[in-house]
Amino acid sequence: MNPDPGPGGSLGPLGHETCSDQPGRDLIHDLLPRRGLEIYTYGAMQGPTRRAIDQLSRLTTMAAAAALLVSLPGAVDADQEEPSVEAPASPTATPAYRQANTVAVLSIRDEITQVTLRSLERRVRLAKRHGAEAIVLEIDTPGGAVLATLDILHLIRTEAPTNTVAWINPKAYSAGTIIALACREIVVVPDAAFGDSAPISMLGPLPQAERAKQEAPILTEVIDSARRNHYDEKLVQAFVSVGIELWFIENQETGARIFVDREEYRLVFGDEPPDQITPVAPPSPKPGDQAIPQVVHRIAPWFEQFAPVDTMPVDPEELKRQIEFEQDLPSSRPVLTEADRGKWTLLKQVVSNDRLLVVKPAEAIAYGLAATVIANDEQLKAYFGAQTLLRYDRSWSESLVRFLTNPIVMGVLIFIFVVCLLIELAAPGLGVFGATAVISLLVLIGAPWLAGMAQWWEIVLIMLGLLLVAAELFVIPGFGVAGISGALCLLVGLVGTFVSGDLRTPTGQSELVVGLVATLTSLFAAGVVLWLVTKQMETLPILGKLVLKTELGAADRGEGAGLGLLEAMGQARRALELGDLGVAATDLRPAGRARFEGRPVDVKSVSTYIERGTPVRVVSVGRFVIEVEETER
Repeated sequence: MNPDPGPGGSLGPLGHETCSDQPGRDLIHDLLPRRGLEIYTYGAMQGPTRRAIDQLSRLTTMAAAAALLVSLPGAVDADQEEPSVEAPASPTATPAYRQANTVAVLSIRDEITQVTLRSLERRVRLAKRHGAEAIVLEIDTPGGAVLATLDILHLIRTEAPTNTVAWINPKAYSAGTIIALACREIVVVPDAAFGDSAPISMLGPLPQAERAKQEAPILTEVIDSARRNHYDEKLVQAFVSVGIELWFIENQETGARIFVDREEYRLVFGDEPPDQITPVAPPSPKPGDQAIPQVVHRIAPWFEQFAPVDTMPVDPEELKRQIEFEQDLPSSRPVLTEADRGKWTLLKQVVSNDRLLVVKPAEAIAYGLAATVIANDEQLKAYFGAQTLLRYDRSWSESLVRFLTNPIVMGVLIFIFVVCLLIELAAPGLGVFGATAVISLLVLIGAPWLAGMAQWWEIVLIMLGLLLVAAELFVIPGFGVAGISGALCLLVGLVGTFVSGDLRTPTGQSELVVGLVATLTSLFAAGVVLWLVTKQMETLPILGKLVLKTELGAADRGEGAGLGLLEAMGQARRALELGDLGVAATDLRPAGRARFEGRPVDVKSVSTYIERGTPVRVVSVGRFVIEVEETER
């Protein structure tokens, strides 16, 4: 006998009822545990039991449906939040264009020079070999050389990965800002600051025409970076050029924000823009005060006789056309017209015409220059969704080259070279001073060469100068053309080791002045030290032991020790006199030693060569050298 399905019901498989007016009953039936239980059909129940089951079924169905409706969205939310809670650096939370499993951090610290460029080239190649998918340039610099900066921009665009990010930690002024703009995006530490990228010269203020020409390649680069990385073109130009005024405005309909100059502001708003920034200017003179004319002293015109600078005014429109001609990408900046009036709202004035733009983190983010604030390596790692973060700092050898190419250190090396060279020439045979002079010269030339600062002509001039000086001392006696020419070649070559740029540029002129000051100061200091050495050699604790303190003939005259001066550099009074006879103890080529009454004396031949054992006679007794000639006994 088949059980009664009841009104409106029917029996499904295994006696389970399917009822069109009670949806969800099959779901509840399926959710009930079946293991070890006997399933009763709905139609087999009668009377109060059946009504109770009906009510219980309805309540159970409603409760189960409510539980499912609550639990299902919760399960979805839990799945969505899980990566950010348990794994903040999960790749699913990072945009694909930024995602990188291995991130390499390359630091750029201190002044940017050719050493910085060479170091970055090495570290970029090393990071790529190690599988870095993204490179972070951690920048902390006051600026640096323009030529080195432009080469670093080329390195970023051609050899570095596309996913290259600048991390300003904590400052990136001048060249540092230009490098940061060339990266795909910029992140900053909480107290960061960057901007102020105009070219400067230590020789004095640049004339307007010269400044415009020096700014042109920098403006070309920053505009190119702005178009590549979606910055506002006018905003980045305010980092480089004084005289740019900008106001920040917002579209009332779309919310788009752009920066406009004074002319665009007039088109959009129909009146003059407000000046909301206090100008940087000297205080106004009081009534009755006499005006004092401002006189600007410049050294730069001295260079113009070698590399004339065009002082003709530069047409701003022509300069704009030249910069635009150099661009690879077209401008995406909207063109504003009078038809846009009433659609924009002024937010603030950004920069006035008497200063360069410098921004802090909040401003950088609001202006679209910086993506976010990152305080440490862990946040940086999470920003990329990375599993590994590698650091590549300057090597010890690069730090050493950077130290040795410091102008002060180079000046000290010139001082050591000159002092040791002159002592060795005055007292041949000691060796230690000659070796020290050679080492100082090799370091002085080698460090700039490794840094890419030295050029072949500088080394040729230094070597030619040394050869001419040696010829004057040993081959062509007397202080004549060879000696003067050698000294000039040596001076120009030493100064040239400081110069790495074109003398027509502010950088090259500044380096030349630094080289001249350092070299002349070193030569003056060397002269003072040599004079003191000749006077106080006996009292010096170490050098005094190298001095021959007994004068020739002192024992025969009943005198004690001499004055303790270096025989070749000592007092004008000497034991030897004109006409004294001796024998060459060594070959005189032309310098060497001769023996007078059994005692060796450093001498110099007035002829080109005297063989060992040849009788000699004193023909000249000077302050620094004793000259002899060949004679017959």
